[in-house]
Amino acid sequence: MAQNPSFTKIWIVVAIVSAALHMALEMLMRPSFANNQLMPWHVQPNASGYLVLAAATIVLAAAFAYIFLQGYRGGGAAEGVRFGIWATLLASVPANLAYAAVLPEGRRIPVEFIAIDLVTLVACGVVAATLAGKTAPAGKKQAA
Repeated sequence: MAQNPSFTKIWIVVAIVSAALHMALEMLMRPSFANNQLMPWHVQPNASGYLVLAAATIVLAAAFAYIFLQGYRGGGAAEGVRFGIWATLLASVPANLAYAAVLPEGRRIPVEFIAIDLVTLVACGVVAATLAGKTAPAGKKQAA
């Protein structure tokens, strides 16, 4: 991780962007979540809950930055969009479809969660690509 000088900067910014987007988008979707009587979406503010969410965001942002930098080829924002789409297809879609199969939550909620993840992961990919700039591909030195 320390091999790429952009890692820490990408990690921190991705954590901030993903937390802000998730909060904002989930607040927009809250009315449809509340309409589902089987899934109460009343957040009870408490310190331990926020600490768990913060820790999860930090760990996921670190994993996102690490995996992104392993395959980044210096392609800029378009490569960040591609990465965000693939991250959504590989991580969000299977998990949310599995939850939909075993929980009585209907079809709308998993689709909304996938949409939130798609927007968030694509934005994080674009931010990561922008911060990475024209860094050398993983495992290779740039020619001088």
